Amino acid sequence: MGIAMCWFRKDLRLVDNPAWANACNEGHVIPVFVIEPSIVNVASIRKRELFYSHLLALREQIADLGGDLLIIEGPAQKTLPKLVREYGVESLHFNDDASPSSRARDEQVISLTGLRAIRYWGNLIHVPGAILTKGGSVHKVFTPFYKKWIELEIPSYSKPEEIVFADIGDDPSITFSVNLSSAITPGSLGANQRLDEFLQKIADYKVRRDFPSVDATSHLSSDLHFGTISPRTILEFLDGSLESGEAFIRQLAWRDWYAHLLLASPEIIDSPANPIYKNIKWRNAKDDYAAWKEGQTGYPIVDAGMRELHETGFMHNRVRMIAGSFLVKHLLIDWRLGERHFRHLLLDGDLSQNVGNWQWVAGTGFDAAPYFRIFNPVRQSMKFDKDGEYIRKWVPELSGLKNREIHAPWTVDRISLDRGGVYLGENYPFPLVDHDIARERCLATYKAARDIGC
Repeated sequence: MGIAMCWFRKDLRLVDNPAWANACNEGHVIPVFVIEPSIVNVASIRKRELFYSHLLALREQIADLGGDLLIIEGPAQKTLPKLVREYGVESLHFNDDASPSSRARDEQVISLTGLRAIRYWGNLIHVPGAILTKGGSVHKVFTPFYKKWIELEIPSYSKPEEIVFADIGDDPSITFSVNLSSAITPGSLGANQRLDEFLQKIADYKVRRDFPSVDATSHLSSDLHFGTISPRTILEFLDGSLESGEAFIRQLAWRDWYAHLLLASPEIIDSPANPIYKNIKWRNAKDDYAAWKEGQTGYPIVDAGMRELHETGFMHNRVRMIAGSFLVKHLLIDWRLGERHFRHLLLDGDLSQNVGNWQWVAGTGFDAAPYFRIFNPVRQSMKFDKDGEYIRKWVPELSGLKNREIHAPWTVDRISLDRGGVYLGENYPFPLVDHDIARERCLATYKAARDIGC
């Protein structure tokens, strides 16, 4: 038997991992992970810690099988060719990635190693190219994509028939430790626990998922990002005949769609998918951008979300839409700045998902919200955080206000503010901008861009 290398990336699991299964089935296997500083160092400290904990969990899983996960640091273009030569590797197996920079790196690795490389799409349910228009292109609208997506047969799981590890002698892996909260169980074990917990409450998912003070979501987004669980594993447990099951299945389809779109149109990372918006005159006011990042906009629901993000690396999806819309349409700050900030801090900050979501909220993307759809943050707050529970958790300086007051403290009379311990301009800011003024400014700016055209 020859020697096959499984190059782990954003697929830190052994179950339903076609790269791992096929590498095992092809020969004596060498599992390897390359820590690339150019990628790891741009993530937040919290995200790096979570990544390292998942990586150590994978190493323990492989050790339990009698093998070693090689963990090497440095550019993959330099480290992998060296390992290939040293161990006499004959084939390279890895799960593909829609990121243009990752794909360029992969091509370099394949060229430099001269190996037979086998790529898989183990982190998606349906592979790119499986769902196309009659003209052979990726659907630019989600609904027709989803109608085909849901009808396709789900690919079967890949399982190793036998696992025989190659003899690598002294393990050259680097050593490191992590300081992750004990409340988070890392790796596939933790991911499956989170899936089990979600399945216990999924019946209410569709009706409760938009309320940020309610624990109704899956908490699986970062597991999907790091690949500690596969989307097919999740899908296996979902009942599409139930409304909540179908609602979550749609989220998995959106995830596939955004990856397919990025692969087909990599330019959307830095350019509006709809070129009619390429001439938007962004204000990009530095002070406004800083206030948004720090959760000091004067709009409590926006500030709560931004503070949650900085404190936990997570933000409820409904609040992501509100905070994103506020940055782009109230402050007229380029969506690309928001996208990069979110991707840096979010534990689930995935390129294709993040770009797709930000282009959606900016109105510049494929099948995006129309440009004239501008969330009123106060109305959104009153609808989805009626009693102010979420705001009180993350903006405690407003906790003394009554439920009806907390959504727009600048409209509250001075006596009530004093009673609640709120001093606008001192312990909580005045709003950066009036909603009606911001709305008219946004509409005029977008209309001007549309008038210029492509």
